[in-house]
Amino acid sequence: MEKINLENVIKSFFLGLFIGIILQLYGHAEVLFKYKVVTVLASGSVGFIIGFITEWLTSILPIRMANSRTYFFINNLIAVIVTTFIMASLLLVTSSEMEDEGEFTPVLLIVLSIICIANLFDYMMYRRAQNKLKTFKAMIEDNEL
Repeated sequence: MEKINLENVIKSFFLGLFIGIILQLYGHAEVLFKYKVVTVLASGSVGFIIGFITEWLTSILPIRMANSRTYFFINNLIAVIVTTFIMASLLLVTSSEMEDEGEFTPVLLIVLSIICIANLFDYMMYRRAQNKLKTFKAMIEDNEL
C-alpha cells in the first residue's frame, strides 16, 4: 500500500472529471444542468477508482520492471484494460439507458484515447524533468570544480 503513488490517483480523478466534461460536450441529449454536473462528478469518481486500481496493480509489479519506459507502458496498458472493464460493467448495469452498443463504441474510443494521450503526456513530463535534473546536476558538478 505504501508503494501506491497517490499523486497519480488524484490525477486520475481530475482526468475523470475532464473526460466527463468532454463526454457531456459529445452527447447532445437535453438534460438538466444538475444531472450533467452529477454525471461529471460520477465520471471523476470512476476516474479515481480506475486510478487507484491501476496504481495498486502497478505497485505489485516486480522490481525488475523498474525501467521508466516499461513502467509507463505497463501502467497505460493496465489503465486501458481496467477502464474498458469498468465501462463495460457500467454498460451492463445501465443497459436500459443505451439503445444499442453502437453508442458505446465511440464513447469507449474517446475515453481510451484521452487516457492514452494523458499517459503519454505524463511520460513526456517525466522525461522532461529527468533531462532538467541531468542538466542541473552537470551544472552543479561544473561549479564544484
